[in-house]
Amino acid sequence: MGNYAIIYNMQSSSSKAHQSPKSPKSPKIRIFISGHKPFTYLHDPVFVPVQTNAGQNPKLPGLHYDDSGDNISDRNARFCELTAQYWAWKNQSADYYGFFHYRRYLAFDQVPQDPRDIWGSIIYPQLDSAAVQHFHWDADTIKHLVPEYDLILPEPRDIRTMPKMGKNLHDQYVGSGFLHAEDLQIMLDVLAEKYPDYLPYAQKYLAGHHTYLNNMFIMRRDLFEQYSAWLFDILFECDRRIDYSDYSTEALRTPGHLAERLLNIYVAYLRDHGSYRILELPTVVFLNSAPPAEYLPAFPKHNNALVFSANDFYAPYLATALQSVIVNSSPRQNYDCLIMHRDISPATQRRLRLLIADHPNFSLRFIDISPYYQKFRSLFLRGHFTIETWFRLLLPELLPHYHKVLYLDADLVAETDLAELYATDLKGYLLAACHDADTAGLYNERGSDKKFYMDHILKLKHPYDYFQAGVILFNLDEFRRQFTTSELLAKASAYDWQLLDQDILNFFAEGKVKFVDMAWNVMYNWRGTRIDETIALAPKRLQDAYLKSYAHPKIIHYAGPDKPWHDPTVDLADRFWHYCRQTNFYEIALQEMVKHSRTPGLRSRIKKTLARTLPADTKFGATARRLYHRLRH
Repeated sequence: MGNYAIIYNMQSSSSKAHQSPKSPKSPKIRIFISGHKPFTYLHDPVFVPVQTNAGQNPKLPGLHYDDSGDNISDRNARFCELTAQYWAWKNQSADYYGFFHYRRYLAFDQVPQDPRDIWGSIIYPQLDSAAVQHFHWDADTIKHLVPEYDLILPEPRDIRTMPKMGKNLHDQYVGSGFLHAEDLQIMLDVLAEKYPDYLPYAQKYLAGHHTYLNNMFIMRRDLFEQYSAWLFDILFECDRRIDYSDYSTEALRTPGHLAERLLNIYVAYLRDHGSYRILELPTVVFLNSAPPAEYLPAFPKHNNALVFSANDFYAPYLATALQSVIVNSSPRQNYDCLIMHRDISPATQRRLRLLIADHPNFSLRFIDISPYYQKFRSLFLRGHFTIETWFRLLLPELLPHYHKVLYLDADLVAETDLAELYATDLKGYLLAACHDADTAGLYNERGSDKKFYMDHILKLKHPYDYFQAGVILFNLDEFRRQFTTSELLAKASAYDWQLLDQDILNFFAEGKVKFVDMAWNVMYNWRGTRIDETIALAPKRLQDAYLKSYAHPKIIHYAGPDKPWHDPTVDLADRFWHYCRQTNFYEIALQEMVKHSRTPGLRSRIKKTLARTLPADTKFGATARRLYHRLRH
């Protein structure tokens, strides 16, 4: 459910700074970006995104299409990105023609210090403003650099440094496992017939071991027109002669593979027949090229937006939290569940979606945070915290069409309908949350550094109004009015905060928090000490509120390093397992618990817990015992 944006138009960092009228002598530079599916691209006149195979697929909005004008779009299965090159040659006018891929660019930083992969490429998370700045993909750099050269190419690669590539380029082609030696010979035959002057260069190239990859380049107009006429004349004849009858999908792309070789042959010929200014640049490969999706509320009415953050390992415990929400939901309400993640596999996502299969008032969607990962990779982590804890700082930017969302940690279970909490009026507040009696107790503890930290590092004016961030109802509209994501992340990176994003949110929201009943975030009695040794030191009003809520929790939060799926004897673990048994992740959770419980003392506690919570004469009890003994041995 919901709608998604298809194409992300990203303004390059300096495009606004270069909108003044151009000099009559300014060359027209066009770099065509080919892609067959939605992809991130720079929204700048220099960059021209082209959808390849456009005649066979729905048109992606905002792009040019390789099936317009004079085109060979119907040959895309064989010619790959060359259908975009042919389209540009026949239908576009420029002084310089360049060709990049949706996930490969040439870096205009000529001496980047970035590490390379085994193929010689720079690996970068995604195309974003940081990438534009880092690799100089801005209008000013391009305008001044490109006209200094006749031809710009990728850095040549030495195939001897790559795995299983053979001793020379001929061996590399015929030994690929999916290409056919006879097709390479067809190309040589066509060269000998049509362009015999190029044949020695082809033979020398194939006997060598350095090559330009990926059909990427920027050429001066006259060279490009000459090259394209030569290239397509050869490829069309090869295409006519090749028998594709039994070819695999990759083998069908033979003309595209041949074109890579022909570019090298053409450049070698140029070097011997003129004086050309040639620049070689590093190749950058993006790990994620998909445009960020734009999420709309899943339901038009009674839409309770619930956001979790998790990773693939945490899926069984996320499933348990979701199941607890489902069990306690109202059929008169709708529940729009959004999972922020960076590695939850498609298989795990399908399994999680099965939880809501019989619940039409539930929607479950997954938000891949990978495009934003660069923002978090340098932030501090400690203890049992993972990078996913920082993701909630993105919510105001990530969900611009939502007015408010209820954020929930994945290590909790709901014991009542969350629509009740979601209905809280947030007018005039940044968020709603519960007082943190645990932190208040630590603040009052004699000899603890918590008081100094909160007074002098975090600089809170009202430390007893510190809130626990595992359950937060965010007023996203108000957040967007008052702060930017950049401000939040700048503060986050300024210090190694004790409680990470929880401290950051308390800093920014102080005095703008609507405190709700502590029953909405009851932290379990960690190791039997939280109540008697820590919360006992908190102001009496907070201690009393916690104890009242503990007796009748609406949400149980397993906040701390010990989890029910590590040790089933922890406080309130029976409520976790009550819901976990109702999920399709139950056996996985048991398996992980047994893996974690290799110490003898913990094994005996597990046996006692199984006897108490899962009697042997029940179906679940028998299953749990069989799995426990099988995994243990």
